[in-house]
Amino acid sequence: MCHPLRVFKSQPTIAVMCVVNGLFIQICCAASFEVPTMPPEGSPLLGLRGSLPGNDAAPFGPLESAKGGFGYGISLQSTYDSNFFLTESDPSSELTTDVLPWISYSSDPDGAAPFSVTARYQPNIRTYLNHPDLNGVDQSGGATMTVRGAKTVISTSLNYSTLSGTDRLSGTFVTGSVLAAGISGSYQIAPRTSLFANLRASKVDYASGAQVGSDDYSADVGGYWSATERFSFGPSISFDRETSDNTGTRDAWALNMQARYLAGEKLTFVGSLGLQYSVNSREQGKGKLAPVGGLAAIYAINERLQWNNSVQYSTVPSATEVNYMINDLAVSTSLTRQFVRSSASIGLQLNISDYQEVGTVGTKLGNQDDFSAFLAYRRTLFSDRLNFDSSIRYTVNQGQTDWNQFQIAVGLSYDF
Repeated sequence: MCHPLRVFKSQPTIAVMCVVNGLFIQICCAASFEVPTMPPEGSPLLGLRGSLPGNDAAPFGPLESAKGGFGYGISLQSTYDSNFFLTESDPSSELTTDVLPWISYSSDPDGAAPFSVTARYQPNIRTYLNHPDLNGVDQSGGATMTVRGAKTVISTSLNYSTLSGTDRLSGTFVTGSVLAAGISGSYQIAPRTSLFANLRASKVDYASGAQVGSDDYSADVGGYWSATERFSFGPSISFDRETSDNTGTRDAWALNMQARYLAGEKLTFVGSLGLQYSVNSREQGKGKLAPVGGLAAIYAINERLQWNNSVQYSTVPSATEVNYMINDLAVSTSLTRQFVRSSASIGLQLNISDYQEVGTVGTKLGNQDDFSAFLAYRRTLFSDRLNFDSSIRYTVNQGQTDWNQFQIAVGLSYDF
């Protein structure tokens, strides 16, 4: 697990803490996530593909052991929700308590071995004060195998998660699962140039008959060139197929240009921009051309203060509406202040979900938009192994239904 250190003198350390705070907020607010538009595990951040030349930033997460071998831990989190079912009138409040033990394994903690395996598993024991009939256990686990050569890196992954919560688009409590697998490879043909290829597949299922799952298959190839030490860019060609009983089959081809730019030691831009041509089986072969892309910007104002921004766009099948795809735009910004043993964050998030017709529909649907603001605080207690987390979030939704929601969450986590 990543923990706050007693003295913060490096920007990477602050970046890690920003992500840890964000992970806690996502977990604590799981009672109102949006299942239909949730990106499958293993999907690339902002649509970026492959690895940048010289990019040695290792992935990390709340279930990875920083010590090598086996790692263990447990978290206890409680969340008060003023509008658990996201209704427009007569909201129902709820107090949710989650117990999350976890175990992880890493065969190569130092990252130097030519072959490595990492694995993780975490159950989530959910209890509800006012709706005990919804009590249950969610599961999350996965494994990654990586082979590294002098110029080649090949990695395979398999992840499975079960999820529960209130879908913000349908306003109903749903349970679902996501199974995702992928294989990726990169080859450095020159000190400043690399090629890459990726294959991914994911399957989303729901336990409720009111929601319809979907399958997603994608592939892409491309390359990167480091023009300077601070600027890297390259093209990629991708194909994506999404299949759902609600929306038929959607095939999409895209040509992207993606880049990373480091402006001095404080500012980092990572983004992609391109065109996508898509065809849906229920639109009688009528293709659509649309822009695609994403952007992330990190500004380390000083060694203790960091500003994070992101813009991400995705199109997924609707789980509840027949012949509708959902174009989802997510914009977020957050500011994190690091102290000696703690950190505090403040942020805003905007989600715009636009319903796109792909066949004959009975009712015309418009946008479903929500805007939220949050505060988060994290502190190390007694030792670096025990952490206290808290967050407050307020959300306003407008569109097919108008509702607002207030959430407050507190939690303790301990790493053995």
